Amino acid sequence: MTQSRITHHVSRFTILALTLAAFALRLWRLDVVPPGWRDDELINSLVISQKVLDGDLAVYYADASGHEALYHALNAIFLGLFGPGVPGIRWLSVILGTTAVPLTYWLGRKLFDERTGWVAAAALALSFWSLMYSRIGLRHILLPMLALAAFIFFWRGLAASGWSLTAGKQPTANYQLPTTNYLLSAVFTALGFYTYFAGRGVPLILLAFMGYIWLVDWERFRRHWCGWAVMLGVMALLAVPLLVTLNRQPESEARVSELAVPLVEARTGNFEPLLTHVRDTLSMFHSTGDGEWLYNIPDRPVFGPIGAVFFWSGVGLAFWYALKPVVSGVRYHVSRFTHHASGHPAVEPISLAAAFLLLWWLAGISPAFISVPPASLGHTILAQPAVFLLAALPVWWLAAGSWQLENRNLSVSSLQSPVSLLMGIILLVSIAARDLPDYFVTWPERGMVRFLYRADIRDVADYLNAHPMADVGVSGLLAGPWDKIALDIGLDDAVDTAVRWFNPERAILLQPELSFTDYPVESTYADWLEPVDDIHAGGYTLSRVTRVLNLAEPVCFANGLCWVTAVYHPDTQILELGWQVGRELDLPDVPLISNPPPPGIYSGPRLYVFSQLWDADDNFLTGDDGLWVDPATLRPGDMFVQQHRFQLAEGSVAETAVFGLYDPMTGERILTEDGRDYLRLEIGD
Repeated sequence: MTQSRITHHVSRFTILALTLAAFALRLWRLDVVPPGWRDDELINSLVISQKVLDGDLAVYYADASGHEALYHALNAIFLGLFGPGVPGIRWLSVILGTTAVPLTYWLGRKLFDERTGWVAAAALALSFWSLMYSRIGLRHILLPMLALAAFIFFWRGLAASGWSLTAGKQPTANYQLPTTNYLLSAVFTALGFYTYFAGRGVPLILLAFMGYIWLVDWERFRRHWCGWAVMLGVMALLAVPLLVTLNRQPESEARVSELAVPLVEARTGNFEPLLTHVRDTLSMFHSTGDGEWLYNIPDRPVFGPIGAVFFWSGVGLAFWYALKPVVSGVRYHVSRFTHHASGHPAVEPISLAAAFLLLWWLAGISPAFISVPPASLGHTILAQPAVFLLAALPVWWLAAGSWQLENRNLSVSSLQSPVSLLMGIILLVSIAARDLPDYFVTWPERGMVRFLYRADIRDVADYLNAHPMADVGVSGLLAGPWDKIALDIGLDDAVDTAVRWFNPERAILLQPELSFTDYPVESTYADWLEPVDDIHAGGYTLSRVTRVLNLAEPVCFANGLCWVTAVYHPDTQILELGWQVGRELDLPDVPLISNPPPPGIYSGPRLYVFSQLWDADDNFLTGDDGLWVDPATLRPGDMFVQQHRFQLAEGSVAETAVFGLYDPMTGERILTEDGRDYLRLEIGD
């Protein structure tokens, strides 16, 4: 076997090993890191991806301030096969994040050399940034893969003329039509339009690079402009369905306008927010990073000190090589003007590769310049592979023998540079030593991360899986159905536990008598609760209700909910109402709706208790409406008490409290079984 074939097989084995390692890192402990389920993740899969399974096919969904459909169409396959859970919600992102690793190697090899591709791909595989988005069910992670594929085929098309575009390789003379590669580049670029709004920046990168070639290498531009025109035309054609959809429902892109605060301010003449965002975004690689707990350790930069040196050195090298032909071209035209020109200087492949990489990075981070928050790892996701290619660029520079920047002999093999190999290892070790512990240990244990990802609810599910209970309550803020869904996902199929949800700020369950409470806020009825055997799950304490109430004769409403007690406290102006479920409740169907909901879609509750204070002449004084239990989780025989808090105007005297049930969506009151639309309690002296 020849040496070249051995090298080829070693390369294939190495990239396979690297890809498998990246896959293992993205799959390892996926059920506990992230530590639970975030609203966005559940909404993306169980609302938007579910639409695909339900046959509601579209190119753009108005849910959650607008979502392009491609990721959700792919995720629907996993959701349909595996149902809600780690495989159904997160495995697609694992696969996409893993696929970006060999594609980064492939593009890095085409732009520079094999070693640069290895280092960039390995750095991406080990990075906190890639791990974060590769292990959560959000659509962002599809975009880097599509951009890499688009750029690989674009570069293949550019090289199809016989001109070598790999730094260090000499050009060949054979010319072949690049149309197929350009068409494939157009397809992958257009797919990015249907993935995430940052995908709309990919054509801008290509257009800017075409402009660069026009400026420094007219001969290459002349050879390829027809292919580029076809490519751009295909992109535009494939974008038509999305453009038509957005034109018909412009309110669907509310998220974009919500985030574009610096741009809005700049249009009014206030450029300070824009300048601040540019500064903060450029600092995200070495100083102050993304400030959101959801996707980062707040303000943690992308690189540590060593990685930052490599990255900014790479940016400097890219600028140097990208500007060299520009400067040479200016000198040439000046020489022509003075009649001393001897011929237009040739453009080195490294200059084209460096310019392309630089334009990619700048366009990829630009969304964070004009949107909030600055330095967002999500908004800059398009730049992710470019960032690690830039960090690997000094490794190429050392391997290429270009220690003297004017040295044009770029044919030195990377294998002949032990210094380059050592520097690549140092970069990768610095990333692994910092990012892996930060992602797998530090980040998921932070209190705010646990809260945002419902880690404590996952702990309750783990306890119930190990110690099944027939009936139990769990406290929460009832901010949508997501707490309940997160717990349901965490419970084993074999566990038959009926869970009731209530807000401890205003309510307490009397039946069932056992509840996980004291989280996320302390119970208003803490003195009614007694801890059970010091049992804790996450931030919750398992407690039993010790208070026994004096119950009145029940008055049942038409939906099956019965009033059983009422007490008014004039000193605190609090009305406590007790309720019991007389039979299975008649409740309207409440579909699962995203947050925020699509324009014009009601997403609020469908059952409330209204309560009012009246004066002696039955005039309304004040009111307080709400239902601080989840009625969909209640079972016949359940009982709860909740507080209605009033604020009487000075001088007002309340004589009567009235209360009842109604549907907040329609405003329609629910009658009692004997036909009354409210109950009356005399509270005057």
